[in-house]
Amino acid sequence: MGLQSSDVILVERSSTLYRETYGNRANINSSDLLLVDRGGTLYKCAYSDWPNANSTDLILVERGFGAGAAMYKETKANWPTSSNADIHSANYMVTLGTLLYGQTASQRASNSFSVVDTQVEVSSSSSSAKGNLYIGFRNSATTSYYGDLPIAAVQVLHSNGTTFRDTDEFLLDFNFGQEGSTTTPTQNGYAWWGTTRSTNTSASTNPNTYTYYNIDETKLKRRFSYTDNGTSSTYVGAAKGISTSTYDSDGGTVLAVGNQNIAQGGSDGYIFSECSSTNTGGTNDIVWLSLANTGHIYNGDRIRICYFGGANGSSSSTGLKTTNSLYLRFEED
Repeated sequence: MGLQSSDVILVERSSTLYRETYGNRANINSSDLLLVDRGGTLYKCAYSDWPNANSTDLILVERGFGAGAAMYKETKANWPTSSNADIHSANYMVTLGTLLYGQTASQRASNSFSVVDTQVEVSSSSSSAKGNLYIGFRNSATTSYYGDLPIAAVQVLHSNGTTFRDTDEFLLDFNFGQEGSTTTPTQNGYAWWGTTRSTNTSASTNPNTYTYYNIDETKLKRRFSYTDNGTSSTYVGAAKGISTSTYDSDGGTVLAVGNQNIAQGGSDGYIFSECSSTNTGGTNDIVWLSLANTGHIYNGDRIRICYFGGANGSSSSTGLKTTNSLYLRFEED
């Protein structure tokens, strides 16, 4: 069947059971235990030993959410040996960290941004690939206007998490609080990125099939726009982005991974996709960003996205979800 990033795996750590998504399997410790079925006999396998398991060994996986969730068994052969997220053969769903709901206007103006880190694989046949990076946002809220997700910055780092990836085209450090200049490489803002404007509802469609346009300040639905005065809906959106002096788009400061850990403030804004009157349910709208001519990215590089997890709807039942909201794709030239 093939594992998906949102599939859930049962893990035992220090005699305590917990659930981890396949997309976040890098969080599983080497001493953690997996429940494995070999020839109809169940046994516990240390995660450090899992790469050496038989290709026909089975692991129990949960796929789906709520009433639609179902259990199935997946073979070891369908578990890639690399722990890096494959973003080149299919769209990869990124699981967001903790989201906050029911936040007041003053809280939305003071809550901090969050940062999610994804260590990626961009090629299965080489150590690196040259191409285009795509970031997708899907409105996973059940009430459309509670789906807005501000994105303040994007960075691509070496596997060590401390050195910026510098390609022939870019230093991959972008703060969307500034427009930047497409003629001045050290001014990396949203001007370098394109946005879709079409109605797209499939999270599996390759984003390279879409047409991309400049990001502007129109704040219309089904596209990314810039704002420095928040969003139009209650319970969502930040007042400002993050500091463009600290996070200067020129390799000044690495974004630290965490929940609500990067302060908002100053006069700088961010980009977001207006979600009012967009599709929800099984046909949620998805909007893509494209960084054309990204350059060479290497297997093991880390893509960090700074997003606002500080106000994401009136409640968890109506607001944005941590899954099926953010996606990555890299398409080789």
